[in-house]
Amino acid sequence: MLRKQALVTGASGDIGKCIALALSNEGYDLFLCGNKNKIDISQAKTKVVELYFDQSQPEKVKAIFKKLQDENIKFDLVVCNAGIAEEEMMLIDKADEVIDNILKVNLHGTIYCNKYSIPLLKKGGSIINISSFLGVYGGSCEPIYSASKAGIIGLTKALAKELAPLHLRVNCISPGLIDTKMNSCFNDEEKSRLIEATPLNRIGTCEDVAKAVLYLANSDFVTGENLIVSGGLII
Repeated sequence: MLRKQALVTGASGDIGKCIALALSNEGYDLFLCGNKNKIDISQAKTKVVELYFDQSQPEKVKAIFKKLQDENIKFDLVVCNAGIAEEEMMLIDKADEVIDNILKVNLHGTIYCNKYSIPLLKKGGSIINISSFLGVYGGSCEPIYSASKAGIIGLTKALAKELAPLHLRVNCISPGLIDTKMNSCFNDEEKSRLIEATPLNRIGTCEDVAKAVLYLANSDFVTGENLIVSGGLII
């Protein structure tokens, strides 16, 4: 019996690694995508193929997926997780090139990964996009990050309608505050305030996000949804 196959972008980051390991534990062979940082999934129990490209450059995204298509690779699941954070700063103070880069990586890159993965999906397969709860509620002094993540939610809902007749599903996960290196900028006082504002009274873990991925991957009658994984935090 052939194993299921999954492609995960942003696999060198904390959440991406956790998603990859969770999928490996479920028996998926993995195609893991990164850019500059080395992918290290030494605990994976299944086959791992590493791919490196800059998803802010459409031609590089297209080339990677074209190569996979030429090799007749078919996926049960594509998880578009890659993204970059934004330095907290008022919009008026942000450099134009910083704005452009965040949109190119987070929004445009996700759009292109969605676009070029469609021909590689098996019937019954799905795409899961990773957004953020800031894409739902917005974050003061993080307007471009918030806008890029809101765009991913809109992309998900629209594409789910397009692909449903092909028996393909598209869903989205919007994590809240998750314990990652990306969120290490918060000091102890800031974390304490966020924990107090979270009904479940803790910071989320990468495993919390990975469990949400597994839920959506296995939910055959769920499409076009944005699952907020935030412990109930509303900002």
